[in-house]
Amino acid sequence: MLTSDLDVLVLTLTLILRPSQQYSAQPAVAQALNISTHRLQCLTRRWNNIREAGVTLVDLVTEKGRPKIDTLPPDARDVHFTFYRKEGTEEKSQEKPTEPTADFAPHITPHATPRKSTSVPTQPQPPTQTGAVSIFIDRQTLQSKTVMDILADAIETYSIPDDAKFELMCRIRVAQALCHGNDSDREKLVIVRTLAVAIFCHTHNEAQALSTLFLPEPDLTTHLAELLQLDRGIPIPVQTAAIAALDGAARYRGKIQEVLAAVNAGVNHGTLMSLLRKTVSDVASPESTIPHSFVEALLALVTFLASHAAGGNMVVAAGLIPLLIQIIDNRLPQRLMMVSKTMQLVDNVLYGFTNAFQLFCNNRGVETLVDRIEVSVYAMGRLLY
Repeated sequence: MLTSDLDVLVLTLTLILRPSQQYSAQPAVAQALNISTHRLQCLTRRWNNIREAGVTLVDLVTEKGRPKIDTLPPDARDVHFTFYRKEGTEEKSQEKPTEPTADFAPHITPHATPRKSTSVPTQPQPPTQTGAVSIFIDRQTLQSKTVMDILADAIETYSIPDDAKFELMCRIRVAQALCHGNDSDREKLVIVRTLAVAIFCHTHNEAQALSTLFLPEPDLTTHLAELLQLDRGIPIPVQTAAIAALDGAARYRGKIQEVLAAVNAGVNHGTLMSLLRKTVSDVASPESTIPHSFVEALLALVTFLASHAAGGNMVVAAGLIPLLIQIIDNRLPQRLMMVSKTMQLVDNVLYGFTNAFQLFCNNRGVETLVDRIEVSVYAMGRLLY
């Protein structure tokens, strides 16, 4: 996770998310996957100073929210960071001044600007004292240097301990993304945060999540659900990460009802059913560019909500069965994997809820399923012979 390339960070978190979902709710899964809780916490924290200005996650990734970002107060783009230096930190750093720290330097990617050796300081360093140390980085510095250069200068100047370097890097990266013209970085950082929330929910127990994620930000679930609204122009990668985060939060017994309410699962024109209806309609076209990862994440969320007693009744009543029948009737080869995942959901819903089978029959579900089997058998026969 300690990389200077945001694309690498997004791909890394996407890779970690897969086993996290597979072993969700199992004890000691974080230790088994060797996931750093401290770094996940740094990535999941809300951005400083933007909440007071009325900036939400939706504003960070949409064109309509750009004026709010551009009119943020100057101090919102500055970095104010405080760490605590313990006794012996400076002595250890002075023993080997030319060696990089083991937790930081090896992870710097080639994209960072090479720095000169700092074995001989050009100016005397201020005396180091134990206790709280405050760091201030202004907007001019953020706009003129790269993240890794700013971090390296801060480490050299303040002798920052290893356990504070990653959090400072996250602060610098966020403040730099809020500067004008960094729209792409803001979008990637929102994806990073939502993916980190998803991983944290799958790999940590509910008590840790409540104290780390939901107590500092009680409306986090609502803000994640806002990223799924159709009329906001949210990019597909952001929505995919938001769906994964909601899926992870719903795994907690105390959060399932909050997730159901945030996505309006029981309303036909609610956030969840509207997104599912639009997705089913779009993937029916051969020219559709919706990635399979988005469809898979959406179906996984619906499948989990339908496995819950209250959630299943809500989505069935909201019109889930006709949408599943439309997916079954999709005969495009590139959407075959989506159909196979839908059949598991159909099986669970029909056997789990008494009114689901009657709705399935009334909407010609049996005829559609028989026709789909006929098409699949015919296609398999052509491949064999």
